[in-house]
Parts: sequence; C-alpha cells; structure tokens
Amino acid sequence: MPSSRIRFLALFLLFLPIQSEAQTKGVVNFGRLKNLEFIDQFYNGGTGSLGSGPGPNFGLQFTANAQTIISASKGGSGNFINNPGGNPVMFFQTGNPVTMTATNGVGIAVWFYYSALQTGSATVYAGPNATGSILASVTLPPNNSGCNTYKLCVWSAVAVPLSATAGSISFAGVPDYLAIGSVHLGSAIPTSMVLSSSQNPSVQGEAVTFTATVTATGTAPVGSVTFKAAGHVIGVVPVSGGVASIALSSLKKGSTTINAKFQGTVFTTVGKSLVQVVN
Repeated sequence: MPSSRIRFLALFLLFLPIQSEAQTKGVVNFGRLKNLEFIDQFYNGGTGSLGSGPGPNFGLQFTANAQTIISASKGGSGNFINNPGGNPVMFFQTGNPVTMTATNGVGIAVWFYYSALQTGSATVYAGPNATGSILASVTLPPNNSGCNTYKLCVWSAVAVPLSATAGSISFAGVPDYLAIGSVHLGSAIPTSMVLSSSQNPSVQGEAVTFTATVTATGTAPVGSVTFKAAGHVIGVVPVSGGVASIALSSLKKGSTTINAKFQGTVFTTVGKSLVQVVN
C-alpha cells in the first residue's frame, strides 16, 4: 500500500469519533428474584444464586452479600409490608455494606426507597466497588412507627442529584435492620407543583402574589420557576425552601391565565396554571 494511503488511513482513524458506552439507566426493582436469593449477576445479564433470570443487563455488579427477600404477606420470610411496587427488597445478613457497581457509570441522579429500624447510610462513589471520591453521603435514619404485624411498614424516598458520573453506591447499616426498595438509576428526580394565588378574585390595581410550591421525591428541589400571565413571561424566580413567588398588580379586569413552570437540571419539568379573576 502506498505510503500516502497509509498516512491518509491513519489520519482517518485518528479523527473517528470515539463511541463510549451509554451510562446505566433503569429501575432495579428486584422483581423476579426469589426469597433469600443472592442477586449475583442478575442485573449483569446473568442469574441470581437460585437460578432466577437472566435479568436485565444493566451492567450492574453487586457484592456477594446482597440478597433479596419477599414479604411474609406474599409467602416469603420478610418481616415487612407496604414496599413500593410490592416486589422483593434488598437486604444483607452480614455486617459488610452492600455495594452496587455500575460498569458504565450513572449520571443525572440516583433515587430509591428504604425502610430501617436502626440508622443506616447510602454513599455514592465516583469509582467502582466503593472507591474513588465520595460524591454524596446520605444518612438513613430509622423511619418506622405505627407498625403492628410487620416491623417494617414505612418506606421513605431518598434522592441523590449527581454533579459527576457515579461508579458505585454502597448501602450500610445493621444487618437485617435495613431494607432497600426499588433503585432508580440515571433518570430525573420526579417533581410536583402546586400553584396558588394570594387573592382570587382580586380588585384591579391590587397586588396579587402567585406562589409555586415545588416538591421533589426524596430531596429538596433545585431550580427556578418561570411565571407567565396571558402567555407573557413576567418573571423567573429561583426556588428557595421549595417555594417561588412573584407579585403582580398590573392585571387588567377580567380573567387572566397564570402559568408557572419549574425547571431544574436533574429534576423533571412540571407546569401548573390557574385563572386569576380581576374585578
């Protein structure tokens, strides 16, 4: 092959775009796994220790002590109820934390449900197998009260926004006293919003305050709310303490539609509207 063609081919290969693997995105709900089954390779395209699977290939690797358990109310041996989705939950019977490693990394956010009788924790690392810099560390306080037949009956949501790619997440606590429900990887944190008026109907010239109250699953929402009156932007207000407000005194007589739209980097976008009546 002529040297000119070799040089051309080398340059062509040099400037080819590098194809990187997609980051992990999906819901680990522990469905299809059996009572007291070790997760093993179920979420890595393989099977659990009792032969369940193959599961979805999320490229996830779990430490050897990660098990699933089914509620006794559904024929298993778990002392819990009310778990979101009704699927098995993850727990561990040894003192070591359970670590879940994402081969391709996780972006955007991680959010999950937990139930605990004693304090636990969730730590997100940049590297695999609980290595590298710590991106976030969350305390999981005991959250059960009013439980009767089953010791674990309350499930709390915890969300961790990610500013960098996560390589692993480690759950620690007292063995048999911490259960993890469905884990959502790489998706925006769900949000909801309520829009209210300080006075409706109001009198022309009277200042009316419109308040957007924003809540997010398992964490405080971070972002801003764009307010519109009759389709025109009247202000963009950062959310503080879950609230964004704006006052307006220039509304004309009659009915005007007020819109509010929340946007945040790792949160779902949500919008609400109301009709303000001015007399």
